[in-house]
Amino acid sequence: MDSADHPDILGTFMDVRSRLANVIYRRVRCSATTADLLQDTFLRFWEKPNLLREVADLAGYFVTTGRNLALDHQRRKKLAPFVDGIEGLEAISDPGQSVEATAISRQELRRVQAALGRMPPRARQVFMLSRIDGLTYVEIGDRLGISPKTVFGHMVVALERLRAEMKAQG
Repeated sequence: MDSADHPDILGTFMDVRSRLANVIYRRVRCSATTADLLQDTFLRFWEKPNLLREVADLAGYFVTTGRNLALDHQRRKKLAPFVDGIEGLEAISDPGQSVEATAISRQELRRVQAALGRMPPRARQVFMLSRIDGLTYVEIGDRLGISPKTVFGHMVVALERLRAEMKAQG
């Protein structure tokens, strides 16, 4: 890549990385999420250096962008709190489980699968990539050729549909 296309992105990022990590961590309170959001912040500008052509204060822009990504992350967490409880589905593979508990778990899994089957295809695909494959919205967007905001919109649709289906069935 031409250095004219990449103003000193790496150097500036390395200079503000510690400060940026502190800003993000204060919002999300999770080291792993902080690391993910640091990477997302860097990649956002590395992959699209033309966004930075008119930026006078690159360091400040990095910090502001990282803070905004942390805020977006917090908003997404608030929109989908019930999905954090999906760990309960792990019990399906627990060999020490009673026959009754296994039957109930399988029934729950069938309900989730049915709800996923009735979702719009793109919303289902985004949900699976996020919740099953563990991809970030940026990674999903890159894979599907859509923006992270569009990924977020599809995820909101998927989570709302799943919540409504589970309430209606249950």
